[in-house]
Amino acid sequence: MNSNYARSLIPLILTATFLLDVFMPWGYAVWVVGDVFGAFLTLWIEWPIAPYLVAVIGTVLACTGHILSPPVIAVDVAGFNRVVGIALLWITAWLVARARRAKLDDATRRLGAIVESSSDAILSVTPDGFVTTWNGGAERIFGYTANEMIGRSILTIIPAQLQRDRAWELATVRGTYDIQSYDAVRLTKDGRYIDVSVTLSPLKDAVGQFVGVSKVIRDISDRKKGEVLLRQAHEALEIRVQERTAELSAANHSLRILSSRLMQVQEEERSRLARDLHDEVGQLLTALKIDLQDIQHGELGDSRFSPLTDSLELVDRLLTQVRTLALDLRPSLLDDLGLVSALRWYANRQAMRNGWTLSLSVEGMGGRIPAPIEVTCFRVAQEALTNIAKYSRAKTITLALRRQDEDVTLVIQDDGVGFDVMRARRRAQGGESIGLLGMEERVRLASGSLIISSVPGEGTKLELCFPLTEEEQTKSHATAEVISP
Repeated sequence: MNSNYARSLIPLILTATFLLDVFMPWGYAVWVVGDVFGAFLTLWIEWPIAPYLVAVIGTVLACTGHILSPPVIAVDVAGFNRVVGIALLWITAWLVARARRAKLDDATRRLGAIVESSSDAILSVTPDGFVTTWNGGAERIFGYTANEMIGRSILTIIPAQLQRDRAWELATVRGTYDIQSYDAVRLTKDGRYIDVSVTLSPLKDAVGQFVGVSKVIRDISDRKKGEVLLRQAHEALEIRVQERTAELSAANHSLRILSSRLMQVQEEERSRLARDLHDEVGQLLTALKIDLQDIQHGELGDSRFSPLTDSLELVDRLLTQVRTLALDLRPSLLDDLGLVSALRWYANRQAMRNGWTLSLSVEGMGGRIPAPIEVTCFRVAQEALTNIAKYSRAKTITLALRRQDEDVTLVIQDDGVGFDVMRARRRAQGGESIGLLGMEERVRLASGSLIISSVPGEGTKLELCFPLTEEEQTKSHATAEVISP
């Protein structure tokens, strides 16, 4: 039964019993059951004095009913019946109170067993800071027995050097600070320092007055050790990651150096091939041409040596092809005069060959820039113009070379058919074509960036940007020039 229902029923039962006794005076013997039942209902009321309070009220009502009720039956019989009824009421009240105490004692024993069997330290402290209860868990954690600690100050288990903790502990148990949970360091009987988690709860008496606190203290030394080990493992892992990252960075740097060296060797090999073609093959073909010319202009008639004329034409064509090959491999203009001259020569040559309208603008290129940047710009322009000639069906080509304080920029743009950049990059990664990846790798090795913008039907734009060092930035700049052949 709910305690609220019991509180509501008891007054009704006592009132009804009193009215029946007054207006239907049968000597109370019949209606004593009502008061007894009211006392029985106090089992569901948490007030310890509730059974005796009902018994007192029932006794008063019985005496009042005896006075107010009309003399229907003999006075001595009516008085005897009421005395018996009151006795039964008080016996019931005593039995109910005893049952409540037995129930409370059983709950207390169970709670005590739980507290004693707990692995945590559970204790209570007065507002003056003295220990009043000390369970088995506290004995196991701190080493003090209950007889040793009950009546002693709680500061016994707080290290003396932790003055702030000691002051705060006393202020807390006195109710000055809010009750809370926290981690702390405590001192055992054998002088060891242990990490604990402390939970405080207020203790109040029957009228709600603060009488101290209960403390639940858990030994978290193992957890703290685990946290330390975990933190150490995390730090070790961080160090390993950093070391591994450094190794990967070093390996990547080595690969970049190797790739750059391969590019340099490739350029050196091209230079050697160009020199060999020019100096050796070209000289031999020139000598052959002179010999054939001597034969052609000799004493023999022209009609008998008409094949010599054809041979001379073939030699001329061969010389032209050799020179073209040498220039394509490594134009001497790039080494001798720099990027601007080489780029102007090559762009004009391709424009004449393919019938393009060429617009070339140069800004701020007064001095030479680092050779790797010159070679990269020229090779990317060479690859781009070759691709434009093969695939784009462009009519107008725009080249813009600009040097500012912090970087060098080369823009190559056409009005051709364009292409899908992402699709082309996937094809290149699949091994179908390496031109796009080759340009990107060249630019990356020169510490630059390459942006390729293209939309099918709207042309293509390549923008190369290379940062300059502080020393290179201080070199003089030339005035801008625009060439539109």
